[in-house]
Amino acid sequence: MCGIAGIIGYPIPTLEQMLRILRHRGPDNSGIRGIDGTECHLGHLRLSIIDLDPRSNQPFVSTCGRYTLVFNGEIYNFQELKSELQAADVGFRTTSDTEVLLLWLIRHGVAGLKRLDGMFAFGLADSHTKTLLLARDPIGEKPLYYTSTSDAGDQRFAFASEIKGLVPLESVDRSLDRTALLDYLRFLYTAPPNTLYRGIRELPPGHVLSVSLCREVRQPRPQPYYRLEDNIEMCERGDRTSAIRRVRSLVEQSVALRLVSDVNIGLLLSSGLDSNTILAAARQNGRFSDLYTFTLEYTGHYNESEIVRRVLARAGLRNVAIPFKELEFRQSVERVVDMFDQPFGNSTAIVSDLIAAEAAKLCKVCLAGDGGDEIAVGYPRYHALPWLARLNQLPMTMRRCAKTVTSLLPESGRLAQIGRRSRQFMAGIGQPLAEVFLNWSTYLDTRALSLASGMKDCETPFFHDLLSTFERYRSDPIRAATIVDMKSFVPYNLMQNADRTSMAHSLELRSPFLATPLVHFALGLPSDIRASGTGKALLRDGFAAELAPEVRRQGKRPFNPPIREMLTDNVRALEDHLVGSSSVLGCTLEPNFVRAEVDAFSQRRRDNSTLLWGMATLESWLRRRA
Repeated sequence: MCGIAGIIGYPIPTLEQMLRILRHRGPDNSGIRGIDGTECHLGHLRLSIIDLDPRSNQPFVSTCGRYTLVFNGEIYNFQELKSELQAADVGFRTTSDTEVLLLWLIRHGVAGLKRLDGMFAFGLADSHTKTLLLARDPIGEKPLYYTSTSDAGDQRFAFASEIKGLVPLESVDRSLDRTALLDYLRFLYTAPPNTLYRGIRELPPGHVLSVSLCREVRQPRPQPYYRLEDNIEMCERGDRTSAIRRVRSLVEQSVALRLVSDVNIGLLLSSGLDSNTILAAARQNGRFSDLYTFTLEYTGHYNESEIVRRVLARAGLRNVAIPFKELEFRQSVERVVDMFDQPFGNSTAIVSDLIAAEAAKLCKVCLAGDGGDEIAVGYPRYHALPWLARLNQLPMTMRRCAKTVTSLLPESGRLAQIGRRSRQFMAGIGQPLAEVFLNWSTYLDTRALSLASGMKDCETPFFHDLLSTFERYRSDPIRAATIVDMKSFVPYNLMQNADRTSMAHSLELRSPFLATPLVHFALGLPSDIRASGTGKALLRDGFAAELAPEVRRQGKRPFNPPIREMLTDNVRALEDHLVGSSSVLGCTLEPNFVRAEVDAFSQRRRDNSTLLWGMATLESWLRRRA
């Protein structure tokens, strides 16, 4: 795991500054190399994981000197690929996955990317063809940003692992991207190719970008080498027992590959099914007894550390319990903007940052359960879709009565979540399921987004792509919903969170549930198999013999921090931040909308705490740009 950066047409001190800014991603080594006959320079910051010897430092150059690679990530099946290359008489000088990636690309080109099982973002320069190839992994686990400008017919180009590496560059357009803002207000994250900076773009997952090193005046355009929907193993009928057996095998394979490391490795462990499934799958691995485990210790009814202690007592593993710290509003908001370089609305980032800071004291690598809910149908909104479809078949009178009853539920106190979800569910009656699911998954619907932005046309290409994706699979709503989430929520929310919060502490996070063979198989299963039986049956039943009884019995538990309680305790600071005299949010959004949302929360009429948290990070980011 590392940080990468590169420049074309900028002076070398610019790249040196970029690497200093990104130093947290790779504190073990740094290097810069120029590409002969060009104004291109590539930079790398190394977090040493595989082959700790300096021979594997980057930028990594081929023996012939033609190719130079800077690579961030892990190629988990590198040993398999290496064996194939050796069978073709390709020689090696290291034991790293970096060298395997370079030689694999030299031999197979972009077509070879489909064989990679890993998380990656890389830049590969070819001094003969004078081209730079950028690529990002299929799921979007590793980030890659770029900027391209032309001044008086002279093109400049730069790329980096994080936005903060590009913002200081001269000639970058830092004005607000309104399309990205609309996506952010709806989803509380942005979607590539847009960022909130008009002049900075994000390379989408599963895409490559070819850039001329000759400083030709043309805008490089990303091209896909992978499409999720083209690779799903569609199965309309299947046997539940064999499906569970196959999922177990794929999980075990994925965990085994992600335990390969030349440094200490850990597991982020809760009492939940996802992380305990990873623990169960690792039991037969030779690294199992060396695993560190890390558990966030909440106080009150979310505290799961006692269950974890009982599980680990049986496993004989060591555990680090990380006490949850009370959240300070302004400090938490600023910390999120520091890590993400943009506003980010998932408050889980606060606790992920806390856990990563402690885990990094003992490990350089940790496994995490991200993706388990999408693979095994864990979110309540998935299961609600078939119920809504059935409800739509009832007479109109009965549907109106149900809406009236749910409208009476309060959205405050202990019933806040039940009231909010019930009203949200009933609001979907009679609406297309695609629109309903996106409204359930977002924070402003189209009408509210129009009020917030002051724009009549506020449906972005990203939003329409997700609608059309759901429509293609509407005959199986649960499958449709999980495919939509794998194309949106997973890469742009979960993986953004995982990368930024871990790499802020020089920690690599690996997600076994996002191995593409597992994703392709699980998403193709019909919902009568994936959603049958007890929740997350694919995992719960597949690893029943290894899972502790208390883990198997419990339902889904939230990992989110108590953001509603934090904002309630800091409601005056929240009001001052969003609508006070120094606030700038009202210059970007409709001020009456912002005021109304703050009042609804402060007067305890509605629990819109997640939206307000996202707006708070947006306010802080806007102030920094001012």
